[in-house]
Amino acid sequence: METRKPENAQIAVAVRDFTQKGCRDDVLRIAKEDLGLGYPKELVALYAESGWQVDRCKKFSSIMRADSDRELLQMLADGGFNPYQMQLLANYYGKGVPVAQLRDVGAKNLTAYDMEQALKRVYQANREAETKHAEEPPEDKGLREKVTFLTEELRQREKELGEQQDANNKQASESAELRIKAEKLEKRVGELEREKSGYDSEKRSILEERDRFYRQNQTLMKEKEQLIADIEEVQKEKDGMEQRLKEMESKALAETAETQAAGIQTAEQQPAISGGQGITANRQETGTSDNNPENYAGNDYLAAIRGRNGERHLVPVERTVRRKPDGLKAFAEKLLGRSRQDSGLIKQLTGKGLNPAQMEQIRMAIQAGLTEKEVNDLIDSGFSAEEMAQAVEIVVAEKAYQ
Repeated sequence: METRKPENAQIAVAVRDFTQKGCRDDVLRIAKEDLGLGYPKELVALYAESGWQVDRCKKFSSIMRADSDRELLQMLADGGFNPYQMQLLANYYGKGVPVAQLRDVGAKNLTAYDMEQALKRVYQANREAETKHAEEPPEDKGLREKVTFLTEELRQREKELGEQQDANNKQASESAELRIKAEKLEKRVGELEREKSGYDSEKRSILEERDRFYRQNQTLMKEKEQLIADIEEVQKEKDGMEQRLKEMESKALAETAETQAAGIQTAEQQPAISGGQGITANRQETGTSDNNPENYAGNDYLAAIRGRNGERHLVPVERTVRRKPDGLKAFAEKLLGRSRQDSGLIKQLTGKGLNPAQMEQIRMAIQAGLTEKEVNDLIDSGFSAEEMAQAVEIVVAEKAYQ
């Protein structure tokens, strides 16, 4: 057997593989030595990976080093022989006994003694056959050689068929494993498809919910825009009402001024008020001019008083008059219109002491669509005009979102 010394890296890799497969240290030393001598890893593995005792490994290594045939080594590894039986078979192989005959003898599961006797008989029979073949005519010798060749070829063919069968069995086993894996993968794919279907359904639900929220949001945005427009319209109406209220106040002030002027003229035509002399004397002592109307600005009325000597003096008279319920009722009818004068709202307004700005907010609340109960609650709230305006906006906004 030709050997070639391997590289140290290759030896290290082989030793690591043997160690991982459970090779003991004593056997590993023998294997490392054989690898160092150049014997192939696959032959060394026949004993290094077998789990044999060290004596069997040593005997196998010695037979391998004796330049033995690979077929013989494979037969020795597969036969389960002890060291002595291994050596017997190797010795008779050296004497020319074919491996096929050695395998036949080894397959009989004989003791070492019986195996040796059987090998002797095989060896003797082979010698006799060779002697007989030498004495045979050339024709018979050629025929026998041909039969022997065909027999060996048939045996080799059977061996190849056995190896092919082993390969087929191994492939069938691998195919079965692959089929099992494929079934598991198909099952897993089915599970994933069901999960995906569930996810798709959930995704559709989420998208539908999102679309619903989007449409609802668009509706709310439109309602918000409409509400803002309504509030702006109400604000415009409110500004207009405030402007009209200011005009009404200006008109009322003008009427008051005219009334004051008429009162002064009436007072001048009236006779002197009793006790006027004392008033005149007091004003003369203080040096105040009674005839200058600018000194009495801000008073409601000026009364003309004649003194002892017939002179005329202007005396300021402050008028304190409570607004009667009838006047408040008239003012409410002016702001809210006479169409509701017979309703309970007029009664509700009567006697509340609301100022014009608060009355304006009541009118705007009615125009905004508040119910009679809500308007009554607003009247009884005690809010200022600004607070009433905010309350009306809140109620309108709440109604818009319902």
